[in-house]
Order: sequence, then structure tokens, then C-alpha cells
Amino acid sequence: MFVREFRNAWRRLMKRPGYAALSAGVLGVGLGVLLFLFGLIDTLIVHPLPAPADRLMAIGATTDRGIGIYDLDSDDYLQRQGRLQGVASDGAYLPMGISLDSGKGPIRLDGTRWTASMMDMLGIHPILGRAFSAADDQPGAAPVVLLGETLWRHDFNADPGVLGRAVRVNGDWATVVGVMPKDFDFPYASQLWMPLPLSAGEHEDVAMVARLRPGVSLTEVRQQLDALNASLRHGAAASDAQMRLTVKPLGVQFVPEDVRHWVWLMFAAGAMVLLLACVNVANLQLVQTLNRRRELALRSALGCSRGRLMAGVLAESLLLAAAAFGVALPMMHFGKRWLVTEYLGVGRSASKLQHMGIDGNVLAFAVVLALLTTALTGLIPAWRAAHADMSGALREGSKGSGGAFARVAKSLVVLEIVLTVVLLVGAGTFIRSLDTLFAAPLAGGTAASHVLTAQVALPTKAYADDKQRLRFFASVTEQLRADGNVLDATAANTVPGAQLGSHETISALGQARPADGWPWAQMGIVDSHFLGTYGVHLAEGRFFDIRDRADSLPVTVIDRKTAQALWPGRDAVGQRVVLYPGQSYASTRTVIGVIEPLQMDNELEKSLPGLLMPLQQSAGSSPLASVGLALRTHGDPLVFAARLNAIVRSVDAQAAVYVPRSQATAIAAGRVHLVVLTAVFGALGLVALLLAAAGLYGVLAFSVAQRTREIGIRRAIGAGSAAIVGTVGRQLIWQLGLGLGVGLLLAWPWSGLLADSGLQTRAHDMTVFLPVVLVIVVITLLAGLLPLIRALRVDPLVALSCE
Repeated sequence: MFVREFRNAWRRLMKRPGYAALSAGVLGVGLGVLLFLFGLIDTLIVHPLPAPADRLMAIGATTDRGIGIYDLDSDDYLQRQGRLQGVASDGAYLPMGISLDSGKGPIRLDGTRWTASMMDMLGIHPILGRAFSAADDQPGAAPVVLLGETLWRHDFNADPGVLGRAVRVNGDWATVVGVMPKDFDFPYASQLWMPLPLSAGEHEDVAMVARLRPGVSLTEVRQQLDALNASLRHGAAASDAQMRLTVKPLGVQFVPEDVRHWVWLMFAAGAMVLLLACVNVANLQLVQTLNRRRELALRSALGCSRGRLMAGVLAESLLLAAAAFGVALPMMHFGKRWLVTEYLGVGRSASKLQHMGIDGNVLAFAVVLALLTTALTGLIPAWRAAHADMSGALREGSKGSGGAFARVAKSLVVLEIVLTVVLLVGAGTFIRSLDTLFAAPLAGGTAASHVLTAQVALPTKAYADDKQRLRFFASVTEQLRADGNVLDATAANTVPGAQLGSHETISALGQARPADGWPWAQMGIVDSHFLGTYGVHLAEGRFFDIRDRADSLPVTVIDRKTAQALWPGRDAVGQRVVLYPGQSYASTRTVIGVIEPLQMDNELEKSLPGLLMPLQQSAGSSPLASVGLALRTHGDPLVFAARLNAIVRSVDAQAAVYVPRSQATAIAAGRVHLVVLTAVFGALGLVALLLAAAGLYGVLAFSVAQRTREIGIRRAIGAGSAAIVGTVGRQLIWQLGLGLGVGLLLAWPWSGLLADSGLQTRAHDMTVFLPVVLVIVVITLLAGLLPLIRALRVDPLVALSCE
């Protein structure tokens, strides 16, 4: 029976290729959206790591006030090896930029230094050569490296003879001992791995990973860590009494809870888009079923059961769902490429999405969706087909023959309006939030699109002395400023609005420790041309110059937020600020200037007071290792990227420039999660609007067509066009009003949920709701009035004979 119904359904679809293509296309768009979002969930939440990681935990440092999660000081890591009873094994890693020279000149790569134990914990083994051994972790061991499979294939021609080959890594010679598996890039897009020898007293920041023993819970390990908090003595983790250890699943460390929350919200919005597509297709199928009502009545009269009639409609729905995957799967593929290329192409976030694809989980979900969409699109038409008034259907053209179908179709129109309102409010909330965030002042007068920023990888051994590093940046910036296309250039470890130098505790000299702990500030290390490059306004005092040398008075420039926090109502210039108050290594600096509030970080809601220190007084500090370049140019700064690389290479041929981009791009990359969310929600809103417009037009056009004879009669007896438009329009306005009312009721808490989740906008923002209402009204009226106007142009005599 079912084979015959499938065959008949196939024939019907082939006779109506336009209807089949439209239905499969609409359904394919909805399925493609949800498959794409499921792929995100599978990649970012279900499988965020390249190996099963249900027992892997990240151990790091946080503050009692909950500001950030920080790496451990290497001494703290060494002290904890084997001391946590609930941990079976542990390891450490340190992501870093690496300069690799295989004989073709230096290239910059993302790389990682890690302990040998990391490979066993992740369950990863080289496809060629050997893994790191405990001997490789020892200080003074011969340098060795592991290559990523992509790097091995592209730069070493997949040569098995690469084992034992010497390459230069950060200026030092190292031996290749192995090649890692394809697609392995732990932790963030890494393509080269080196051992991480650790010695007491080095105070290097590292990330710690631990595998729990069987039967040990996360709560138990947290309790053990709480007992060790008092033993913190060194480095970043011990730099303040406000710091403590914490533990969380390693997958959450890579994909934070807020990102997971947003992905689930996107999935919910995607489900609404699919539901909207299903409503559209269900309406189209209702129309087709209504056109077949005489055929269905004859089959029923000849003894065909209701189950058989329903099976025929459901078979058609299943075929449409299967055809829709011809649209959905390519949509998922190109959606991933769009996301990675347009929004995540720069930065660590992209590496996780590179692994997103069509795997067993996605295919299983696709099968479930096929069955679900078949039910959603086919059950209502199938039910109406099996329970329609057959006697009325046999009286072809009689009044009310399609009444029951019309009532269902009108209800579905209302549902389409409801779903579209909710989706458009979500999209508008995100767009409004993004506008607010990017409109926030960064204290810079220079347009972000006119500043070129870049990082520089320097050979480690050649620049072991910070004074050499300072001389390098002084030489490069001097040559940059001498170029006629450059207005100003600076070396700094912060990019306003995009890259934070560091978070540090501060206090006014002589200030007592507040009950809630020392205040925190954003700290940046900059040279004397920082203000000129970014157009930052100096409000009081002076900025850094040649007087601020390593052997001169330690000085600082603060922003107004810092001045008001430490010396409210007083002149800050000449005051003394303490860095790391309460610690043995606390230092004091004299304030020589005040600038406007400086937004260093990319998170507006976490903006802290700002503090700048001169580059020449920063020798011996770890932030010096993250100093990069920025230059203000005439016109498009990216045009100068090649010249920047040439100038850097002229100073040191082993130096590698990487991530050259405009400040505007750096800001967008720093806020990439919100940018991506806005793009996805905006796309969902646009898709919903197009689906709703097409669905409304189709259903309303059919509804008007069903009343063509009525319109002809009324015109024949003298009714004017305005009266007819009013009669039909009242029904349309009733549907519009009901859909808007219910949609706004649902969109109200939806908007509040989005705003409460960290967006930079008010809940229930009328600048979002009012445009949504206006758009829905215009689209609905156009969708309803255009078919009506066309019907009014039909000659009454033709209309009277249409049935």
C-alpha cells in the first residue's frame, strides 16, 4: 500500500514541478538553518575537543570578585603535581606564536608548548614518528618539535623523511620527531608543538589540565582545590590574596558558558524558522489538497479508507522533506564557510569551527528532522483530506466547499505572523546591541579604519634580553614614521577597543585595603607615540617622552576613571599610584598625565579604569612579550601591510609579522561572538521575513481566488471596489491584529531574555518593537492587497463563470 502511495505522490509532484520546487526550497531553507545550528552545537558543546574529554578538567586561577580566569604560575603548577588526590594525571600547556624557518624564510604559526603527559591525557598519538617523552620535558634537553599534518603536507610536501630534520623555531634549531594526526590542532589552531620544560623560579604562566580518577566528582576536586588555596605564593595565581584556584570541565574552558548559552538561543530561533517553513509548506499542501477534494471524495466513495487517504498526503510530505535536504546540506556547508571566512577567520575561535561538518551525529539528526517535518507539514493536510465533507466536495464549486480548509489556512497565517514577530524582535535586539557597543567611545579621535595593527614574532634566543626587544621596536617605529605614507606609529601591548594589556590591582599611595578588595584596572605598556597614533586626547599634564627612561622616575598616565576612583575631586597629576598593593613586589609610580576614559578591552560592560606605563620602563616585565605595532596611514591601512613586513624584515630577517589588520577589524574580531550572533540572528530574521511574505502572499492569493465568484457577483450588482476591498481587508486586518498581538506577547519575554544575557541594550526596547510592527504591517498588507487588486481587474462576467 505504502509503495503505491509513494509512487502516486511522486507522479503528482512531477505534474506540479513549480509547487514541488517551491515547497522543497522553502522547507530546505528551514532545515538548512537548523542543521547548521545543530552543527555548531555538536562542534562547540558536544565535542569541543578532539578526543573524549568527559574526565578532563581545566585548573586555573580566578579572583574572589570573579574577574576572569587566569593561567597558573608555573611554580604553582609544579607544586600541585601529584598533590590532588582526585586527579589521575595532569599536564600543562602554553599557546604561543611561533616563527618557523624550514629553509624558505620565516613564517608565523600558531603553536603550543606542552608537557609530555598532555598527549596521553588527550589520547592523541603521532601518525609519524614519536611523541614527546619525559626526557624532552627536562630543562636543557635537546629541542624537538611535532608538526601538524596540514603544515607537514603543505610546507614539507608530506615527506616521511622529515623525521630527524633540523628546522629553526623562534630562531633556535630544533629536530622534527613526529607528525600529528589530521585535523588535530589543540588547543587553538596549533600547527607545531614543543616540549614545556619547567623549573622552579621561572614564574611562567601556564594552563593546567587534569584527568579525574574514575568515580571522583568535580565537586570533590573543587573541595581539594579550596584546601590548597592558602598555599598560593607565586606568579599570576598568587599575585594577590584575592586570587584562588578553580576547576571546570576543559570543554567549558574552550567554549565558555555564555557562548554555549547563545548557541542554544540561536538553536531555538532556528527551530522557529523551521516551524515557519513547515507552516508555509503545510499551507501549500492544504491548497493542493483542496484542489484535489473532488478526487479524494471519489476515492472515498469507492471505498478508500481514511488511513489510505492520509498516507497519500504524508507520502507527499516525506518526499518533499527528502528533496529539501538537497538544499539543506549545501546550506550547512556554505554556512560554515561563511561563518569562518567572514567572521572567525582571524583569532582562536575559528579553529573549533573548522571541524564542523556532516558526520554521523548530523546525519542522525537529519533523519529525525525529516520525520518531524513530514509530520509538521503533512498531518494537518492529511487529516483535513481524510475528514473533509465528501458530499460537499462532489458538488464542485458549491458555496463553502473549501470552508474548513480556509479556516485552517487562516489559522496558519496567524501563526506565521506570530513566529515572524518573535524572530524579527530577536534580530532587532541583537542589531541594536551591536550598534550600542560599536558606538561606545574608545577615547581615540582617529578613525579605527585608518589604523593598521600587527603582531611580531621575534626569535626567542636573540631577544632574550628585553633591552634588545626595546631596541628592535624603537628601530622599526622610527623607520615607519619616516615613511611618507605613515602619519604616526607606535609600539604597544594594547589596541584600544580590541586588545587588553592586562588586569592589575592598584591603589592610591597610603590607601587602606577596601573591604571588597583592591580595585582593578586595565594596564597597557605603550611608547610616546601612542596618543598620536590613536588620536587619544590628553586632558591634563603631559604624556611620555625622552625623559621617561629606564633609570628615571617611574611614571604613569591614567584615565579619568582611575583619577576619579583613586582621588575623587582632587588633581591626579603628581599623585602616586601603587601597583600590586599589599604584595612584596608592589611598586609605586607618579602620575604625570590624565587622558579621557580609555576602552582597552573589547567588552564594554567590563570596562575598568585605565593605566598606561612607558615602554622604556617595562624591561623585565612579562607584558613586554606581547608588544605589537600600530600605525596611522593615509587611506586604506591594509595597502601598507606589505611595506610594514619589509621594514620589519629589514631590521631582523628572522622576525615575522602576523595578523596585519585595521583597528576596526581588530575591534570586530575582539567582539566576534556578538558580531556572529548578530549576523546569525539577522539572517534568521531576514529568512523569516521572506518566508512569511511568500507564505502570506500564497495563502492570501488563494483565499482571494476562492472568492473570485463572490467578488464578481458583488461587482455585478453594483458594489464598488472600495466596498469589496473593505470586506476582504477586514478579514486580513483581523488576522494581522491577532498575529501581532500574540507575537508581541511572546516577543516581550524573548526580548527580556536576550537583554538579560549580556547584550548592550535595554529589555523591551521600543526602537526594536516599533520597526518590527511597522515591517509586519507593511508586508502583510502588501501580501493581501496585491492579490485582491488583481482580482478586481477581472471582468465580472469572467469571474461569474470561473467555477
